[in-house]
Amino acid sequence: MDVQEILRRVQPLAGQVIPVRTVQEAHPHEEFVDAYVAEVSLKGASKVIKALDSAFPRDPSRPLNHLRRFAKHTQLPDHLRSTLIKGEPSAQTIFVLITPPLPDVETLKTLLAPFAPPPESLSESSQQGGSIDLHTIRIPLQPPLTIGKAEKWSKAMWPVVFNPATPRATIAPPPQTLSRVRDSINPNAGHYLALARKVADEAEKSGVGRRVGAVVVDPELEAWIGTTDEDLGTHWADAIVAVAGDARYARRDAGAMSESERQLGLGPNSNTQVYNPDVEGGPELHALMRAADLVASGRRKQDGNESVEQLPLNALEKFFLSQSDVSGSGSSGDVDEPSPVPGKYQKTETGAHAIIKPADSSSAPRLRSREHGGYLCTDLDVYLTHEPCLCCSMGLLLSRFRAVVFPRQGRMVTGGLASEPVIAPVPVSAGTEETHEAPEQTEDQDQHEEEEKMSNEHADSHPKRLYYGLHWRTELNWRALGFEFVEEATTKNSAEEGVAFHA
Repeated sequence: MDVQEILRRVQPLAGQVIPVRTVQEAHPHEEFVDAYVAEVSLKGASKVIKALDSAFPRDPSRPLNHLRRFAKHTQLPDHLRSTLIKGEPSAQTIFVLITPPLPDVETLKTLLAPFAPPPESLSESSQQGGSIDLHTIRIPLQPPLTIGKAEKWSKAMWPVVFNPATPRATIAPPPQTLSRVRDSINPNAGHYLALARKVADEAEKSGVGRRVGAVVVDPELEAWIGTTDEDLGTHWADAIVAVAGDARYARRDAGAMSESERQLGLGPNSNTQVYNPDVEGGPELHALMRAADLVASGRRKQDGNESVEQLPLNALEKFFLSQSDVSGSGSSGDVDEPSPVPGKYQKTETGAHAIIKPADSSSAPRLRSREHGGYLCTDLDVYLTHEPCLCCSMGLLLSRFRAVVFPRQGRMVTGGLASEPVIAPVPVSAGTEETHEAPEQTEDQDQHEEEEKMSNEHADSHPKRLYYGLHWRTELNWRALGFEFVEEATTKNSAEEGVAFHA
């Protein structure tokens, strides 16, 4: 079938794009330490803070802004109130928190003595006027990730303040960046994932690999296509720079025949029924890695370098590779006319990353050359039929993709990005398309909190297994944005329930 006809027949998947939770969000690190609480005069509260900060400076590398410095008797947890207040509470006193590193007890008492409550307002917890009693409590060092967690800690330990921006800045993508990228992905994600399945079908039918496919998209081209007033038709495909199917059975060892060559005729390879590491091939033949290699091949051609020997490409792979070729010489035999990005989509005034429009727009490549800012897979998005394996997940990060999108049904037991079991999607409230940046942050936080609750509820129903959680790891120097596509009314079983191969 002609490639253009395949594109016309692509039926976009219906669903919603949801961010993948990071390992820090799914399994937050919680650390608790001792702190002191003392009752002081309300009138001298500001002087107490000045005296403490001057004598015992706080550690700037470990901010504790989520903890209230002062708490009234009405704000104390019930168990702490009964410990600190032995009788009627006084309106003339307040309780101050002294956080680590904890100073010497006698030195601290001497410092706070001038601010001790007067005898007439002193609660029975103080033995004599002018003296300070210190009580040891436990406090959380990390800020709460949800409102629910802040309320829980406030009831159990000490009043805690929840700030939605503070924790996410260190453990998850910034809300504004996440919302902006998600908004750019949403319109055509269904098209690209549907095409990825077409590419996966070709790989399976040819017998060279498993049913796994990848589609690489330039979001800048996609944005320019979206600004036109014309009916998109198949123009959504004009932003695609490469597609690749799995080819793990095409590997040749020491000149021997590959597993795909051993098979007679076309059709799914018999090795797909089980997982045999001896015939699966290396991760370089997985769909994601092959897609990154095709992008690299296109850049080498643009630089005038000969491409290294590659595996035979199918019609879809040849077609989109030809669109990234400056000379247009790489088109496949069944493609009569290459369909490079139309001249109206070419960016001519966008600064360092501009794609210079040649005199003959029919030869304009989709893939940005190195001289125009192209480097590895920087700023490109990749759409996959399955969650990538651990090796491919690292390859994804090292290739510097901007974002990765895969269906929730494509979650893999061997996947390298996710950090938790599959949980039900959280419905997005109506009217979200009209919200701006501030409401979007609130919506993201509500969704995050609801997903955490559902994840905890369903944790016992899932088999215990290791989740690598490479998405947005703080230890890595490059972090691609990860998204799951949750299909509407899907009846397919999750890939986690099938053969546990590495995608």
